[in-house]
Amino acid sequence: MSENNVIRIPAMIVVLLVIVSLTTIGVFVSPRNEQGHPLLLMADVKAVEDYRRLADQVVAGDKTDLFGQTRKAQNAFEHILSTSQQIDQHEAPPALVGLRDELNQVSLDYLDAGRLTLQWLSVPDQKNSDLAQQKLSEARKGLDDLENSQWLQMKSP
Repeated sequence: MSENNVIRIPAMIVVLLVIVSLTTIGVFVSPRNEQGHPLLLMADVKAVEDYRRLADQVVAGDKTDLFGQTRKAQNAFEHILSTSQQIDQHEAPPALVGLRDELNQVSLDYLDAGRLTLQWLSVPDQKNSDLAQQKLSEARKGLDDLENSQWLQMKSP
């Protein structure tokens, strides 16, 4: 083989190809801020930024998936509504009218808590959250009282 068959690439072309390659890689892998601009970070600053983003994701939790939360709340509300309808459809013997009234009240409290939860998910502010939490606490207390009822504590003969 003669020396004429050797392909020589000028050094300037090699330098330009390296610069273009590194720039292209940098564009795709550089961290970006909230506006999408690349951040030039030293290692310790990058660690702080990564931790801040992680903390933001943890705090946000499922809050970013409002549709999923609303769907779960809607399913729970439909279940409570179905249970409430079952209670209304069954006649209680005269001796258990008080128990039936308590069952109705607890189911209505849970329905109201479910309604307030759906309202909170559609308008997520502190007032709606507090109302939903308060009604849920009342419903849970009513359920605890109902579970401790003498009629439910009795064993069948």
